[in-house]
Amino acid sequence: RKLVVRSAAIGEKWMEALLRRTELINSRGVEGVRVIGGHADPATLELREFFYRNGVAHRWFDPDEPAGAQLVAALGAGPFRFPLIARMNRVLAQNPALEKVAECTGIHRAIPDDVFDTVIIGCGPAGLGAAVYAASEGLRTLALDRVGPGGQAGASSRIENYAGFPAGLTGHELAMRSYLQALKFGAQFSAPCDISAVRCLPGELHRVEMSDGSAIRTKTVIIATGVSYRSLDVRGLRSLRGAGVYFAATQVEATLCDCRPVHIIGAGNSAGQAAMFLSTQNENVNLIVRGGDLRKSMSSYLSERVEANPRVRVRLHSELRAIEGTRELERVHIENTATGETSIEESCGVFVFIGAKPCTDFLDGSVHKDGKGFIITGAELVASGKWNHTGRVPCSLETSCAGVFAAGDCRAYTPKRVAFSVGDGAYAVSCVHDYLGTYS
Repeated sequence: RKLVVRSAAIGEKWMEALLRRTELINSRGVEGVRVIGGHADPATLELREFFYRNGVAHRWFDPDEPAGAQLVAALGAGPFRFPLIARMNRVLAQNPALEKVAECTGIHRAIPDDVFDTVIIGCGPAGLGAAVYAASEGLRTLALDRVGPGGQAGASSRIENYAGFPAGLTGHELAMRSYLQALKFGAQFSAPCDISAVRCLPGELHRVEMSDGSAIRTKTVIIATGVSYRSLDVRGLRSLRGAGVYFAATQVEATLCDCRPVHIIGAGNSAGQAAMFLSTQNENVNLIVRGGDLRKSMSSYLSERVEANPRVRVRLHSELRAIEGTRELERVHIENTATGETSIEESCGVFVFIGAKPCTDFLDGSVHKDGKGFIITGAELVASGKWNHTGRVPCSLETSCAGVFAAGDCRAYTPKRVAFSVGDGAYAVSCVHDYLGTYS
């Protein structure tokens, strides 16, 4: 790692080779490990998403399909607890906790009991941007995430308006490139990490506490936890989450959908990108839009593509009212609010992309938030009367807890765009330097 940083020529060749190797692994379907579990099993979906987000090559088998059943028979006498992780014909783990899987694969590493310069909570675009700049500028950096690199943007099937990539790229590709870049400069990563609290300690230190009881000491904290899509209060949705109801549209979810129709709920860019991606594998994609104009909330170029796609049916003035299914999704109830008519339709997947709820529930009152849960920083913090530290004004991205900063979508008054979040993460590092006095 030191050689890669010190020698530009070696670093460039090494990065190019590593990225190309990853592309070849993905394009050629290198098996890696085998994940065996039912297509309607939420635990199997969670495991596959964890592997996908962290770049672990794997191949999924359904034990109810011929190939999967044959593989299970070759593994020996059961009964087995699904999902299974296997290598060749040897069982490595049965229904494992993600923490155990992360330790075995090296995704979760032992965190030294030292003081970090900054701990970044969240590895979406803002967190990854902060990790790249913090590590490259000599700060001892640790980045934590509940799942792995990417955040909400990592679930995007295509990003075409990110500067420097005229052909576009997936959110996963963007996340992995940023992740490797931060690793090159010496940033440390660990997942899965479920943060329970951020606390101030005497001596201008902070403690990041996790739900397993462990804690990390740091001089500063950058909160970049982003947002999550809101759920819908419709009958049947909660019980079928992960069994036909999804909040991302990557290759992981796409492989679970058969030839039956799919229904995408939402009208933003994420919904449009999901519709275009799923249409490459399904001939009947329904985009359910509550309003009457797709262009109000979707980029112009994307709305034009969606409307021109013969496999995508845009249904304006429509809402999801209920879903049906026993072990998995079977049917959906769609109401046309203009006519009042409700249709019951077959469906193999409901993809929900509505609203944005900030992932800030773990923060107590020491970090001030607005009524919707977004973190207040800088000048807005002073205006609200929540800045209680005399003798100085807060840094632009500083929260009401001195030395704790917020960046990206979880911060109030920010546009929800990938490019802005990356820049916000970089700006947070400048604020860290100002706070620590390490900037000339």
